Parts: sequence; C-alpha cells; structure tokens
Amino acid sequence: MTMTRPAPRATERTRDPVAVRLDELLMMWHDHRTGYKLARGYAGQDATCRDYRAPTHWDWQNGATQARADSLEVRAMDAAMEMVPNVPRRWHTALAFEARNLSQGAQVWSSPVLPKGEELEVLVLEARNRLLLELRKAGVMGC
Repeated sequence: MTMTRPAPRATERTRDPVAVRLDELLMMWHDHRTGYKLARGYAGQDATCRDYRAPTHWDWQNGATQARADSLEVRAMDAAMEMVPNVPRRWHTALAFEARNLSQGAQVWSSPVLPKGEELEVLVLEARNRLLLELRKAGVMGC
C-alpha cells in the first residue's frame, strides 16, 4: 500500500517543514482509516500465478520499501492518535476532521460538536501540538 501524494504546492514550500510533515502524516492516517488503497492491475488472480512470490531485491525501485515505511508510520500515527484525548477538549475530533479536510484538499468537512471560527483554529492548534508530542515520543517526528 503506497501512500504517494503529488508534489507540494508553492504555499507548502514556504511553511514550516514540521507542519508540512504533520499534514502528510494526518493525510496518510486518514487514507489508511478510510481503507484507501492504490490499485494497480486487475483485482482478480490468475490460478497459474497465484502462488508466485516476487523477489524483494528490486523493492527500492518499485516502491515496496516506501510502502513498508509508510505502513510503519501509519501504525505509529494510529497509536499516537489514540493517545490524544477527547476530554476535556475535543482534540481527537478536531484532528480527525483536520485530516479529512487535508486529504480532500479543501475545508469542506465540519462537525457540529466543534466550535467555529477563531476558537476552532485554537483547538486545532492545541490538538496538533498534542499529536506532535505523541509522535515525538514514538520517534516518528525527530524535531
């Protein structure tokens, strides 16, 4: 499962690299939670080739190594998200909607339980800081 994204936009290049990396991790986490899979080829399997195992010496070229690294990051991200509480404030909910909006590329998803306007921005900032602390503890973010 490869979670590749298009090249960063010009606005992302001027942002803090930690914030950009956190956005990427949130998008990967959301795609993983929704069951997104990059599909290649046909869905079925031919009976003659079903038991074939591909050698791994070309994994650096075909993206399989990156897919395994992404999988490890997603697992660490999932564990970190579980450590972000939803009490006393709705940090987990704010991060889930932030991840969904980042994955869709637009601010189209909102929650009736989250505040609006500037208060929502503060809540998302607090939630991102909490998540960043958990990711640092897990060794995903080394900043």
